[in-house]
Amino acid sequence: MRFKYLIWDFDGTLFDTYTVLNRSIRRALAEHGIEGDAERIAAMLSDTLSNTVEALAREHELDIEAFVERIRHHQAEASLGERPPFPGAIRVCRRFAEAGGTNYIHTHRDAASLAAYLDFQGVTGLFADCVTRDDGYPRKPDPAGFAALVERHALPRAAVLAVGDRDLDVLGAHEAGLAACLFGTEPGPGVEPEYVIHDFGELERILGLAT
Repeated sequence: MRFKYLIWDFDGTLFDTYTVLNRSIRRALAEHGIEGDAERIAAMLSDTLSNTVEALAREHELDIEAFVERIRHHQAEASLGERPPFPGAIRVCRRFAEAGGTNYIHTHRDAASLAAYLDFQGVTGLFADCVTRDDGYPRKPDPAGFAALVERHALPRAAVLAVGDRDLDVLGAHEAGLAACLFGTEPGPGVEPEYVIHDFGELERILGLAT
């Protein structure tokens, strides 16, 4: 295998948490009599959640703190089962590990909530280490979190592939000297991932795991 180490993003890459998030935002808007457009909100979330919330609050003249609180309230109503792994994501992690590869996670999510998701699905053991918000590194596209995993485990950069669903995942990986794979969308202007995939069967073929 060319790549022996995968550094995964979590939200929107390994697990489909955006569906619940999108719904929660629309429910929070509906409390103010505002009908949110799901496709538009999905496109906005391809940037960052904070930028999305700020833009919507500004557009509709909402108190941002109260708006965030209501979004979180609606998110909390959803079960972990409503935010499952994407089809094929766990399969490729498992097959990669069985072939001798190692999976890592670099996420903006806090460690406790990440652990809850992984435990719920019974897949904690598939990931050798995780960088989370609790580690205190700047958010992507800053490369610090990627660099921390590389340095912590003495990973040869040429053997590492970062997998994420947003341009900031690609930019952060490249800044850290790593190859990048963009999942589920097309790259923005000036963003040039080594790979663009729309299902995890494609990633299996890239990794030489397809049968």
